[in-house]
Amino acid sequence: MTVDREKVCEKKIKTAELKLNKIVNKIDNLKLNNYFISSLDLPYKKRFNDLFYLSVGLKKCIVPVFILLTSLATWWFYSEAMITGCLVSVPEQIKSLFRQPEDCSMCIGITDVTRLENISADEFEEFYAYNTKPVIVTDATKDWEAMEKFNFNFFADFYRNTKMGRKINDCFYFAYKSGLNSLSEVFNMDEARANLSGEPWYVGWSTCYDEETRALRKYYNRPYFLPRTAESDMVDWIFMGGPGQGAHMHVDSVRHVSWQAQVRGRKRWQLAPPPECLYVCSRVAFTVRPGEILVVDTNRWYHKTSVLPGDISITIGAEYD
Repeated sequence: MTVDREKVCEKKIKTAELKLNKIVNKIDNLKLNNYFISSLDLPYKKRFNDLFYLSVGLKKCIVPVFILLTSLATWWFYSEAMITGCLVSVPEQIKSLFRQPEDCSMCIGITDVTRLENISADEFEEFYAYNTKPVIVTDATKDWEAMEKFNFNFFADFYRNTKMGRKINDCFYFAYKSGLNSLSEVFNMDEARANLSGEPWYVGWSTCYDEETRALRKYYNRPYFLPRTAESDMVDWIFMGGPGQGAHMHVDSVRHVSWQAQVRGRKRWQLAPPPECLYVCSRVAFTVRPGEILVVDTNRWYHKTSVLPGDISITIGAEYD
């Protein structure tokens, strides 16, 4: 009886998550997140006032739509999940709409990324590990087998043919604008598109199982500069795609600071302060090259990425506490 209830619960959760995510995506498409103001280049007060009066007019139609969609999301959450006794987590897209205001000291004075090499774990912990200044460590992947082995075919073989790879659960999967709705679709796309000569694509996903993470971590090590006491979950992130593609401007809702290793290709990052700090902090832009590891608090910095011309981009990342 318990097993049957678990199966029913699991099915209800999956159904509710799919429906709720569709609704949240519609909300997200309306660009109602806090960052939309800062994405408009408004250096002059007059232009800000123009935006204010424009927003008053738009509010009459946007606010009712927002309330309607939010109500539908709430209704689906309770009707599909809570009534059955199953718990559905709130999608990440909706959390950023209700985040707490930031203390602008997090970004004041930061105008560029800091590049480091040959730094001790103690020094990194004291000056960089737990603050909001973005840092790139340039020498942390020298002994990684992933630098030679990781490519599209490696992951296609891993997720299609290996025992662990066939256990795909798509715990966290982001299709971005690729139109590829799962890892199965990614690794079964036609050869031309996989080789970046067809329709462009960019996707991201997390590992779902400890065995999956361990199998991939055979090809890369814990970054040498991380504090000795820092711990990581058994969840890693992989982002992969071709030139011109990347992630839209957003802020994350993960638990900790993260490191992201650029294994292949070059990726252009743009960091922006939260909206409440727009006029006291600066935007920061930089390129992460193969073999470099970026450390940044993506919970506090809004960020956007774009793969630069050349090789396919493959990024491996993880959080640390």
